[in-house]
Amino acid sequence: MKFFKYALVVTVVLSTFFLFVPPNRDRLYPGDFHSIEICDRDGKPLRVVLSFDHKTGVWVPLEQISPWMIMSTIAREDRRFMFHAGVDVLALARAASDNLRRGRTVSGGSTITMQVAKMALRLNGRNLFNKILEMIYAVKLELHLSKAEILEIYLNRIPYGYQNYGVEAATRFYFGKRASHLSLGESSALAIIPRAPSILNPFVSNRALIRARESLLKRMQWLGFIDHLTCSLAMREPLNLTDTERAFQAPHFVDYILSRHGGTIDGTARVITSLDLHLQNNLQKLVSSTLAAMHDYNVNQGAVVVMDNQNGNILAMVGSQDYFQGNDGQVNGAVAPRQPGSSIKPFLYALAIQCGMRTSDVLPDSMIEFTLDDGTLFAPRNYGEKYHGPTRMREALASSFNVPAVYLASRLGVCRFYELLQELDFQHLEKEAHHYGLALSLGAGEVTLLEIVNAYRVLAKQGMLNPPVAIRVLYDRQGRQIHLPQPAAERIFSEEVTYLITDILCDNTARFKAFNIDNPLHMPFSCAVKTGTSKDYRDNWCIGYTTDYTVGVWVGNFNGAPMQGVSGISGAAPLFRSIMLELHRHRPPKDFICPGNLVKRMICGRSGQISGRACTNRIEETFIAGTEPGDTCDIHSSPGNRYVQATQLLESRGAIEQGIVILAPAQGDIYSVDPHVSRQAQRIRFKVSAITDTIHRATISIDGRHLATQDLPFDYLWTPSPGSHRLEVLEHGETPKRHWVDFAVN
Repeated sequence: MKFFKYALVVTVVLSTFFLFVPPNRDRLYPGDFHSIEICDRDGKPLRVVLSFDHKTGVWVPLEQISPWMIMSTIAREDRRFMFHAGVDVLALARAASDNLRRGRTVSGGSTITMQVAKMALRLNGRNLFNKILEMIYAVKLELHLSKAEILEIYLNRIPYGYQNYGVEAATRFYFGKRASHLSLGESSALAIIPRAPSILNPFVSNRALIRARESLLKRMQWLGFIDHLTCSLAMREPLNLTDTERAFQAPHFVDYILSRHGGTIDGTARVITSLDLHLQNNLQKLVSSTLAAMHDYNVNQGAVVVMDNQNGNILAMVGSQDYFQGNDGQVNGAVAPRQPGSSIKPFLYALAIQCGMRTSDVLPDSMIEFTLDDGTLFAPRNYGEKYHGPTRMREALASSFNVPAVYLASRLGVCRFYELLQELDFQHLEKEAHHYGLALSLGAGEVTLLEIVNAYRVLAKQGMLNPPVAIRVLYDRQGRQIHLPQPAAERIFSEEVTYLITDILCDNTARFKAFNIDNPLHMPFSCAVKTGTSKDYRDNWCIGYTTDYTVGVWVGNFNGAPMQGVSGISGAAPLFRSIMLELHRHRPPKDFICPGNLVKRMICGRSGQISGRACTNRIEETFIAGTEPGDTCDIHSSPGNRYVQATQLLESRGAIEQGIVILAPAQGDIYSVDPHVSRQAQRIRFKVSAITDTIHRATISIDGRHLATQDLPFDYLWTPSPGSHRLEVLEHGETPKRHWVDFAVN
């Protein structure tokens, strides 16, 4: 008797649940299922997305969907849809048999109604409990909804790849038309995609999709949905896919908007972003063509960020060579953390100047071992394994020597430098300062391209920091503008400090020792620029700015594979140069404004002190008023003798009896030629001087071949060729003498 009572109670409860409690319509028809149009700065559409979860979708009633699409979907997903009551017992039995035979889950046997139930209940994962819930709720849906209503929900919510949810959005994306205009060939192809959007991706390779379409069309013929002629014609119908650039404008940038600013745009109807679509498309083509030319050097990916200095607007964001190129293409290199190499150094030198050092201060550049916190020794090496002895700060930064940078980090303290980088909003430096150690000065920590571009913009903005701006204007569903709060700018550096760093990064002469005079960083207008290369050539960077724009370029491989000997000057720099020239094609930038409390003084290029009458290498240097050196050069202490520097060099070589000195190259020097930069841009400077007033001219030759006869002292730029070479200098005097040095070019 008790059994019958319990059975009666269960029957009443289930009957009430199924017959009298209707399904939650908010779960079936999301109230916030409305579109948000994301546009560029001029209102040109980039993408339409859903407010609910930021996926592309447009809800349409069933009568506005092509009958071919409805027919293809039923044939593909649930051929007995019109006859079952939500659960297809035969399909479940077949799925169970297949799973047992394979020893794993290969089929679920879900009907269209069960899939709608899964969407409504938001069930994740494939397990028995979820399957039972789907079945129960599917039966409930069949009792309260018509087959047409269930189909409408399914076709408007099913995913079709590339974040497209619903048949209308998918049809616009893939074919550039409305769902009501789909042909049988297009419908049968589209109906297949939801089962495996990544495998059946028509933009990557449509062969698998064509084969699957043929199978579906034959099935539709077998089911009696279409006849043989209709099937044959549909099989021969080409897939006229829309141009992905028109369907998916600035995809990496839009993904960035959705991932970083989703909460800001949710509930809005229209978003006007900071992006310049014309510039974006031009730079995307430029990146693709540049990387194609570098493929033989194992350079497969690149990223670019362009920002407006005045307002922080992100004008362009290229995340990869091609967004639709396999899985790697959708990685956004602009926001992926990588090691910046030497491109981090300007902030270290800015800190040094802010702490009272001068651009004329002499730093060591030789084999030095630094003791780390754990007691181990760290001996930084320069690019090319070449050292330059005592080097002024200006040259050390411009030529990107490693030893002076590590010396500065050791002197200033890694913690102080780390705190500065945190102030500059390098959010991906998540570990403590001691984890990075002195190597932080060489770019050992990970940053993103967007982070470092915005940090360089601080230098361009006279020391003021404010976050990047990706959204300019928002509109609600009634078309009213939504007010966006404007974050206050924060001062990081003084105007004087940023000008001095900018002046160094614009100084093509100061970077001569590392890059020669004719190099990609030398612009026809004022442009501060710095390159960087991470360990083992895994990342190439080139970041720089004019008074108008800050540009960052990264090239490398997303999987971390090293490039084949490509440095920042040969990898990212040529692309950076092309972008800067494109930005300033119609209007060159203004010169950087020098603050009023900076003064210029003539200093000795060797000592960094105020030059004396005996100094031969006199250079004009800029100082913050009151910080200029107070002492006169104490190296060249013989007034009136303009050959003292050469004499001291000869004394150090034990050769004071000679009348001519070859200042460069030195005996045994080895030069490395970058294969990606023209030989003309890597000319080697021959520098010759004399220590007596009786010798005025000399003739130089290389490997016995005459080069020039000139008055002393003189420089000569020679285009390098690989091999061992001998530079000979014949002095013109009463007793002509011949001098030489041997050097090599790799």
